[in-house]
Amino acid sequence: MTVKKSGNTPLALAIAIPSSFIDIYSNKAQKTQQIGRIARAAAIFQVDEILVYLDPENRKQTRNQQLITRVLEYVETPQYLRKHLFGKISELQYAGLLPPLRTPHHPLEKHCRALKQEEIRDGYAFKEKNLRVIDVGVETFLPLLDAQSIDLPTRMTVKIVRTKSGDLVARPSRPPRPSIYWGYKVTGAHSLLGEFLLKSSSYGYIVALSRRGAAISKKRDLLRRQWKQANRLLLLFGSHKEGLAEILEREGYRLSSVANHTINLLSHQGVATIRTEEAVGIGLAIFRLIEQI
Repeated sequence: MTVKKSGNTPLALAIAIPSSFIDIYSNKAQKTQQIGRIARAAAIFQVDEILVYLDPENRKQTRNQQLITRVLEYVETPQYLRKHLFGKISELQYAGLLPPLRTPHHPLEKHCRALKQEEIRDGYAFKEKNLRVIDVGVETFLPLLDAQSIDLPTRMTVKIVRTKSGDLVARPSRPPRPSIYWGYKVTGAHSLLGEFLLKSSSYGYIVALSRRGAAISKKRDLLRRQWKQANRLLLLFGSHKEGLAEILEREGYRLSSVANHTINLLSHQGVATIRTEEAVGIGLAIFRLIEQI
């Protein structure tokens, strides 16, 4: 479904997840599948950024972070670009288990004749025989115009144009968001969560999801109002072992020092713990509902 720009465009929404959330799974195949679940949830609810923070800061979690970010980036990349951007790397050993996103920037049409005038696509731009061309997922590469200042090779968004002579060419373009969902970016925090958030200016409105928080039913109207004022929200998620309060306390911070609000999504959960990938799906669904009420 493509969201139109008629006042129904979703507010910007980002999530932060811990590198340790995959520790509960015993092998790389299972870990890859659970990362894929987060990618799907992010796409369904139109998340614009996934931040992966170290929990805690050690060699194992650095490896976890690398696996999570690489798999998330791979899933977000249109299928026809993956051969250009990803080689045979160990993190993608089980990429065949990942679900397709089927977002607007993952077109299925593979023929030039089906390309529409001024259609927007992501492509891989490079030089071939001293000519600038771009692979946009059809049977031939298209000439890339108006891109002399852009360093190649690179992934880029372009607009497809048919010239008066009937030839197809591509020109650089901005992604059509927010009117059309154009995927998420992946950020790996190279420090602990508290330090990263306090030093960053990119996240002006932050809501932590924790069992220690206030019931969401009591904060619903306030959250919606402040989210609309800020226009962008970052949701913080903890791990299966520790909630956000415990994670930040271990780092030497209070949860209240990094988040505007601490919210309990499920005051009467029927299980002892909720796994991160489960919490992501629940949290995104609830906040998108709050936005629409």
